[in-house]
Amino acid sequence: MEEIPTLYPTEQEFRNPIDYFSNPHIKRLGVRYGMIKVIPPEGFRPPLSIDMENFTFQPRIQNLENLDLINRCRLFFMKQLNNFNRSNKDSSKPMLDKPYTIVDNLDSAHPSERLLKKVYFYDVFSELIKDNEVSTDTLPFCRRKLKFRDISQLRCDSSLWKTLSKKLNIPACSLKRIFEEYIASYYIFLHSLNKNVHTALHNDQYPKSLLSDDEDDFDLGPDSDFGSGSEEEYDDDACLVCHKTNDAKKTILCDSCDKPFHIYCLTPPLECVPAGDWICNTCIVGNGYYGFTQDTHDYTLPEFQKYCTQQNLRLLSARKPSINELEELFWSIVTKNHYNEITIVKYGADIHNELPGQITGFPTREFIPNNINGDELKDYFEYCDHPMNLTNLPLAHNSLLPLFERNISGMTTPWIYIGSLFSTFCWHMEDQYTLSANYQHQGEPKVWYSIPESGCAKFNELLNDLSPDLFIKQPDLLHQLVTLISPYDSNFKKSGIPVYKAIQKPNEYIITFPKCYHAGFNTGYNFNEAVNFTIDFWLPYGFGAITDYKSTQKACVFDMFDLMINVLNKYNEDTLFFNDAFARQCYSSLIVFYNTELKRIRKIQAIVPRTTLLTVDGGLNDEDEEYDIFCSRCKTICSVAFVLHHSSDSKSIRTYKRHKKSHLSVKQWNEISTMNSKLSVLCTQDYLNAIQNLNNVHGEEPFINDELYLTKSLKDIDLLIKQVGVKLDR
Repeated sequence: MEEIPTLYPTEQEFRNPIDYFSNPHIKRLGVRYGMIKVIPPEGFRPPLSIDMENFTFQPRIQNLENLDLINRCRLFFMKQLNNFNRSNKDSSKPMLDKPYTIVDNLDSAHPSERLLKKVYFYDVFSELIKDNEVSTDTLPFCRRKLKFRDISQLRCDSSLWKTLSKKLNIPACSLKRIFEEYIASYYIFLHSLNKNVHTALHNDQYPKSLLSDDEDDFDLGPDSDFGSGSEEEYDDDACLVCHKTNDAKKTILCDSCDKPFHIYCLTPPLECVPAGDWICNTCIVGNGYYGFTQDTHDYTLPEFQKYCTQQNLRLLSARKPSINELEELFWSIVTKNHYNEITIVKYGADIHNELPGQITGFPTREFIPNNINGDELKDYFEYCDHPMNLTNLPLAHNSLLPLFERNISGMTTPWIYIGSLFSTFCWHMEDQYTLSANYQHQGEPKVWYSIPESGCAKFNELLNDLSPDLFIKQPDLLHQLVTLISPYDSNFKKSGIPVYKAIQKPNEYIITFPKCYHAGFNTGYNFNEAVNFTIDFWLPYGFGAITDYKSTQKACVFDMFDLMINVLNKYNEDTLFFNDAFARQCYSSLIVFYNTELKRIRKIQAIVPRTTLLTVDGGLNDEDEEYDIFCSRCKTICSVAFVLHHSSDSKSIRTYKRHKKSHLSVKQWNEISTMNSKLSVLCTQDYLNAIQNLNNVHGEEPFINDELYLTKSLKDIDLLIKQVGVKLDR
């Protein structure tokens, strides 16, 4: 696999990183490979400045076999089949302990060449539900549709079974037998849901993974307190449908996820609590959820280094393999499908402590280690102020993020990463497609893989093809950092996906460019940290992320509209450091975005009787550091306006009036839809879509109690646009 370019900037270039990464030559390399490696000039070697006595962290627990996309889908499907059979009390269907069956490949040319072959239930199922007529969607996160056909049509479609037989290299008669014996009744159940499989899932704020049942058996090694600190454990007795805790005698617990439901809230409702096992629809259909569990032990760095030494002995048996050998071993562990061997590793990821000496490994003036004194202190302070110190890079000259005038954790403030052997970071892009810088302070190498922007659409299409149902249930799956597929998988080459590799060692930077998928793993103990930053050519990517995120219901980290407002305000005040060309680009982007929103606002004002301008006194100055109000439906930031939408139910109206009197904070606005299922905060686009799609059988005006809220003064925006336009014309 080709490695990414390694660059050696001069001292002057290294002190002007934003200008350096904006250089057309560097930009071309970054766009082509997705990442570049930067070796600092000779003499740049900042000391690790960390409070060793007080710095602690709780690592994540990673089961490597479950991270592989196909492995996880196969295990999910086995659980779903078992839950379906338990729910239907079908004793003729044995509980599956493996996600596959074994058949004799009768199509072999010679009897001596016959072989037993594993056939995975999920592989058969996923091929049967694919809609291969994929729409030409311009969105990079477009999802395949599921195609649940009538069972009689499915059984009679000989061409379908021939195609499936050729693809899986299994005789069609064997595939039909497997389908009838294991899958058919479950397929009929899913078909009965009118093809909208995801609508059968219960809206759970704290979902539980179907794979968590096995976690009690994990061998985590010494000093582990695994289990009690799980992200999935919550003391929540409220019914998942109505969110109320009353009627304990009419509450039933799912025997798979232990979630509570009122029997009369179910669809269809139950008359009484049934005897024996009862499984909720989410555990039968499968919600696709998978998340990492946190270890409850607070590790110091020496303790974690000791754990890493024991981990190396356990997995490598005192061998010292090369990087290539470790790479081969890692992917063999991740992609193996024995399902009876579990490899657990720990990763100190996304550590964002807040005390001096615990925020970053770079020198800072807020924390000076005791061993730094005398002549060393001058060099230490120089490192404190260096632009490639990751506490400074987001705020460097010509960076855009300082225009927010607030810290964004993980983006403008670095996060620390403490790796162990085979701990991994899964395929993902940076938030809002920003650039990122990752620096290794000490330890064993980190292996990186990159898929540049040119390969993103093909990569998305490949993953959707491999697991069509999972991306319907989890549209933001690739934002969750829990999914791997080996870049050496044959599907990569077949799909024409460009992929590159990097080996990062201490005192080296990895820079990721906009819209680059990246993943990787650690070859032993190491200490890294990372931060995000932006440069002028990133701007279109930032706006593109808004559209892409809406399609996957991922929330933006910051508001692009606010950024443009701040840029143009500074330009209008002659305090903007960027040139006129950049100001004109921001001006054009703002006008397009604002005019689209303004048209929607005018349409809503013709429908909704009330419009209210939110002010600071009305709750936008939030003490909980929530700055943006999000749409309940698509999770986009309501940059200019939103509608508080609720039914004509009297209780909903009383709740709304009580809220109105209390001067809601941003946090409270974002909690509205979870506090009362009759209320929702909708962006202007989703509100207009909701009105258009409303099936109003009773004839009343459904919007009579809705209210339009403006988060910004339209007059102020109009004035700013006019002033900047005049200045640019000069």
